[in-house]
Amino acid sequence: MSANDIAGGAVREEVNAEFYAWLRRMRETEPVGFDATTGLWSVFGHAEAVQIMAGPEVYGNDLSEITPPQEDYDVFFKGNIAGMDEPRHRKFRQLVSKVFSARYIAGLEEKLTAIATELLDRIGSRKRFDLAKEFATPFPVTVIADILGAPREDGPRLAKWASTVHAGEDTGVDGLTQAAEGIRLLNAYLFDLIEQRRAKPEDDLISLLIGAELEGRRLADDEIVGFVGVLLMGGISTTAALITNIVLTFDRFPEQWAEVRADRALIPQAIEEVVRLHPSFSQFLRMTRRETELGGRLIPAHSMVKVWVTSANRDATVFPDAERFDLHREGPRHIGFGQGIHYCIGAPLARLEGRIAFDLLLDRYPEYRILHEAGVGLLDTADMIGASRLPVAVTRA
Repeated sequence: MSANDIAGGAVREEVNAEFYAWLRRMRETEPVGFDATTGLWSVFGHAEAVQIMAGPEVYGNDLSEITPPQEDYDVFFKGNIAGMDEPRHRKFRQLVSKVFSARYIAGLEEKLTAIATELLDRIGSRKRFDLAKEFATPFPVTVIADILGAPREDGPRLAKWASTVHAGEDTGVDGLTQAAEGIRLLNAYLFDLIEQRRAKPEDDLISLLIGAELEGRRLADDEIVGFVGVLLMGGISTTAALITNIVLTFDRFPEQWAEVRADRALIPQAIEEVVRLHPSFSQFLRMTRRETELGGRLIPAHSMVKVWVTSANRDATVFPDAERFDLHREGPRHIGFGQGIHYCIGAPLARLEGRIAFDLLLDRYPEYRILHEAGVGLLDTADMIGASRLPVAVTRA
């Protein structure tokens, strides 16, 4: 079984045992492997993954040289902070961080709590519902719409357009055409929103990004479009996946659900352990800027390298009894949000949303059970782990 086979198959099965077993075998026998069929290098070990993230001068994020030019994508990715290399990345991150900061995100807690509470109030006294469709997904969709200053009813449209980038599986002409159409609609929507805020600033992120300045430099409209697009891509599906992964994980350990319910101070650590075992993004790509050695293998320049985050987070040389969910785990931090200069800029927001969602679910539901017989649907992407359909039966407080 190759990395390509796994990406297209087992990662989306409801039972991921085969996927995790394959990662373990590769980690133990070939921590850095090469697939001659695809020309892709795959990295499974924690030490090798950290080496890549600590060496942006060798392992680049900017893949534009191998990306065919396309007008809609070109606009969209001008502000794609995740696809920038130094020194452009550093300057851009410093500028956007003046407004999209940890302090700004912390100030959203009251608003986010109100959104999550409203969604759970809609579920009401029902004892059976789809937690993914009725809470885990609409929560970050509404959050992002509110942050941007877009009408809440536009949230699902924004999420749909942004999700085209994760459509992933159909890389043929039809798939790329459909994705480009989604990007085109999203670009047009965001340019219009920016124009509105330039004429009449409000208390939202778009207005703050328009006004951000560092050493006399301000963001161009297409850079704002790109940055907001990254927030949409990284701030909706991944957060929904985090929430569903919390529920999926604790379904196997109901006694630990009760423990966290009794001691809410455990919530942050519980979230980190869920992200370690089930990171929303299971993999990411880098390109070598020069010939380099990694894990005893010589990798040529301009090679594509896939880092299996899920595998690195389960490396037993770093995390004792790594396959076990441990609510009280101590030691090194996982790399579920990345590491180094490309550490996820949205991680504080994801953690805040996860904490709020977890806390409210614990308040309302002393016990729950996933209705596996009703069918749990996993996300239909090659690079994400989480549920798109999650029927549950609950006991209300």
